[in-house]
Amino acid sequence: MHRTHGTALALLLTLALGAAGAGCSDGSGSAPGAPAAAAELRASGFGDHLGKQQPSRTFQRGEWTEYYFDPAAGQATCLTNTEFQVNVRHGSSDRVLLYLQGGGACWDHRSCYVDFRALPIANGAIQGGALAVADPASPFHDHDVVYLPYCDGSLFGGDTIVEHGGKRTWHHGLWNLSVGVDAVLREFPNPSEIVIAGSSAGGFGNVPAYAVTRVAFPDTPIIVLNDSGPGFENHAAPGAALRKNAWRATDRYPASCERCGEHALWLIDWALARDPGLRFAMFGYQRDEIIMDFFELDEAGYRSLLLDVTGAVRDRHPERFQRYFVAATGHTILQDREFFTMSADGVRVADWTQAFLDGSDAWRDVVE
Repeated sequence: MHRTHGTALALLLTLALGAAGAGCSDGSGSAPGAPAAAAELRASGFGDHLGKQQPSRTFQRGEWTEYYFDPAAGQATCLTNTEFQVNVRHGSSDRVLLYLQGGGACWDHRSCYVDFRALPIANGAIQGGALAVADPASPFHDHDVVYLPYCDGSLFGGDTIVEHGGKRTWHHGLWNLSVGVDAVLREFPNPSEIVIAGSSAGGFGNVPAYAVTRVAFPDTPIIVLNDSGPGFENHAAPGAALRKNAWRATDRYPASCERCGEHALWLIDWALARDPGLRFAMFGYQRDEIIMDFFELDEAGYRSLLLDVTGAVRDRHPERFQRYFVAATGHTILQDREFFTMSADGVRVADWTQAFLDGSDAWRDVVE
């Protein structure tokens, strides 16, 4: 997916609306030590919205069941208070994939309503690449799947209702994420493992998704596969303060996570220190013009921040945090056919992903 630079919005909306193992456990189906992390995350508020809203209607679309949520409740909802949905597919294993879709981000009147930088409506499951789960080649072919569309503008982390230029706006990503985790609890209450994955905005959303899922499943092995959502912030950009104030996504970080205010990825560092079964895999392009544009970084600044922040986490957890960083221009891989063909440093991204899912020694850091 080596794309040249176009408008950020066009590519993000195309990605959102187009294409589309065994964990490291103690052998008993539990994640040793994880309940302590779950208790602290619950105390900090990541479980506040679990079990609070039930679907108002359902629709069967092929092998997918679509659960819809009444926007009149003002809970799980999209940017302009339109109907949110969660999409569920039953597979043939007891492993669950919780996938978070991408689709931009917005934080003020201009970004939300002039430049339209975030997808404002929810959609059904988009299948392509590794997410073409009906394809036997997909590493998730046999997984149960809960697919969360993206429409909150706040990287699945916001929990606010704000006025952007006189327009009432629901940054309810944490609500949307919570009803998705509720769907896992309802449909697949005893999984052997939960894989949290997400692309772009959904990759950034992997951080709160881990926190909410760990509260809901304090003993279940969880691993995270991040696609082009590196979990950092450019604090020198004017948008940084606007995002923080509009979304309030950092309000629930545990007090013991002293560096979480710097970058969301530090919550994963915090979790890796407390959750012995957790593993975190991150794919990215070192010249990701979409993320560069959103965070107002040039190529050198983006690459430096990407390698510095992720490198610091990897230095602390070298066996359980691995990267696959391509020295090219592009954005996201999981829903692209190139997932099956791309290779870097002699390793196909599909094989790297499978090794991650299997907990194999072949899963290693690949940085071109």
